[in-house]
Amino acid sequence: MEEKVSESASSSLKYVMSTIKSSFLPAMIFACGLVLYFAQNPLNCETASVLHISFYTSAGIVLGLALLILVNRSKPFFSLLTGSLCYIFLNWCKNKYGSEYQTGAEYLWICFALPLNLLLFYFLEPRKLQTRGCFWLSICLLLQLSLIQHGGEIITQLPYLSINFGAMPMEAAVLWLLILAPISIDISFKNTIVNTGLFYADSCLFLGLMYSDTASGVTVFFLSFALILLCTTILDLYRQYNYDTLENVGSYNAYLSHANNKFPYKYTIGLFSIDNRDKLLKVIGEHKMQELEQMLVKRICEFPYNIAVYRYIIPSELIMVFKNEDAKHTMEYAENIRHVIAASTFTFSNGKDVKITISISVSEKTRLDLNATSVTGRAHNSLQKAYRFNCNIVTRA
Repeated sequence: MEEKVSESASSSLKYVMSTIKSSFLPAMIFACGLVLYFAQNPLNCETASVLHISFYTSAGIVLGLALLILVNRSKPFFSLLTGSLCYIFLNWCKNKYGSEYQTGAEYLWICFALPLNLLLFYFLEPRKLQTRGCFWLSICLLLQLSLIQHGGEIITQLPYLSINFGAMPMEAAVLWLLILAPISIDISFKNTIVNTGLFYADSCLFLGLMYSDTASGVTVFFLSFALILLCTTILDLYRQYNYDTLENVGSYNAYLSHANNKFPYKYTIGLFSIDNRDKLLKVIGEHKMQELEQMLVKRICEFPYNIAVYRYIIPSELIMVFKNEDAKHTMEYAENIRHVIAASTFTFSNGKDVKITISISVSEKTRLDLNATSVTGRAHNSLQKAYRFNCNIVTRA
């Protein structure tokens, strides 16, 4: 009983520390924006000009990153694209209407439509930008701009309370808070750097509109918004290059790097996969599969073999690295791991149990191997050949 309580407390503490780590940078930029606004309001012309240029520079860098990478950057890309368009529209409204911009149709559309778009982008599944879904999303943004231009006056005819929250109508402020609430709840469960960054970036846009009646409010908070997306995008790229989505699992790039710099001359790998993984994935779904793989990796790391685990280039396969071990001893270790996993029961967070088996292909680094990919390639071919006849086995490449 005490062990379970201790394990639960340790798990909770690890989760809290992980949340703090992912929130630290975007929260710091958000706080700096607040301090800069309240300490230097109003900004002098030179400072405001520098921050104005900095916004476009930061926005351009993030958009460039998203367009160049073209992989799983749709969420920050569309958030930044929409925020940048709103920044341009907002400054245009202030130049056109002067102090009366708050009653203009364009500003009211920004106040009400922007949070709804940001909510959509936040819960959007990460995808490549060159997909049909992203194409239709872009069309949707263009249709909104067309609606503002040709039918925008409709929004000015709606009944509003004679109470403003800063520079925006009270109804818009309530909508913003209702939008930010589910996002803040979601990041407490999915504390990734991207989701956390989007929450703080969206909060900056809210403050930027709320204090838009001052030049410094618009510039400072929209710049903070762009900087948060820039920094979190770069950090996420670094994380994705070096780490897997699973805890204590390195990426394949990290495996190749460590093989050249950190591994000893003598090492053996065990390439393994959950048997009948594709069928199981259709039954339990992607989220539960990640949870299952996390439990599996945790169980493997409990063995006293000093195992390092990495994701293979094929996502369904993982790599165990046994340093300073030859194939003979690694075969014994792998057989023990296979036997224990087959006898284990894994319990999901919803209380349901599942039993699985794994198959392992052992491959030793030899003098003839030019690089680490030769070792993993040999193991992969051996594993696929073994799967043609059987599963829940250990084979040697």
